[in-house]
Amino acid sequence: MDLVEDYPPLPTGTSGAQLASEMAEQAAGSGLRLQQAEVNGIEAFSSTRWVGFDGGSGYSAAVVIVAAGSRFKKLGVPGEEALRGRGVIDCTPCDGGFFRGRAVAVCGSDDHALADAVYLARLAARVTVLTRSPDLRADAARRQRALDHPGIEVRCGTNVEAILGGDRVEGLALTDVATGRRETLGVEGVVVRVGSRPNTEFLADVVELDPGGRVVTSGGVETSTPGVLAVGDVRSGSRPRVAAAVDDGTAAALRAEQLLSS
Repeated sequence: MDLVEDYPPLPTGTSGAQLASEMAEQAAGSGLRLQQAEVNGIEAFSSTRWVGFDGGSGYSAAVVIVAAGSRFKKLGVPGEEALRGRGVIDCTPCDGGFFRGRAVAVCGSDDHALADAVYLARLAARVTVLTRSPDLRADAARRQRALDHPGIEVRCGTNVEAILGGDRVEGLALTDVATGRRETLGVEGVVVRVGSRPNTEFLADVVELDPGGRVVTSGGVETSTPGVLAVGDVRSGSRPRVAAAVDDGTAAALRAEQLLSS
């Protein structure tokens, strides 16, 4: 989530990037070695787990904690990829300032979508929330905040058919789900928040995955492969909350310590 508002130690909220940076600094200050690399696979042997990186390097470890998270899904409509970075916004706090005084649409109805809508309403002239579903799916607090905000219009039962524009986003082609009526909505920015997909492609042959691609765990964080633990959004049944991910991380650290000592 671009704006984190559901983590008790930070009652006024913060950006996801800022929270991640502070956590990384705290971990490094405790002696943790940090290395950035793209993991392309894990192999489980009798006593070790090999974590492979792109380029052929990697690490051997007795225990691996998978905290790969998830990524936002795409609408999959014409214009979405062609106009990415030219009005199609991936990071609201990063790019929101470019749309000060302009019209922006947020596609989606979950917590992520409405948090972004409220954030953008501080800057944009108009924010329109569009969702194909007949109602909003966010938690009650975020739902009410969006509905009560004078700068946010919520339109349920509306399907986005295409993102329109030449060099920049100029509008959206919309269809009313109930009536089939078509229209064009003029906007200069579009945020797509229509759910998430777990980053588990590299785990397909390593651990059991549920039909949605998330890691199946037992006993909290243990996967079907001994010595491989899973935490946060990547885990089947997890709740998309920072506090829940922190709880998972604590449980995994304690379990890893038990496995290493045994």
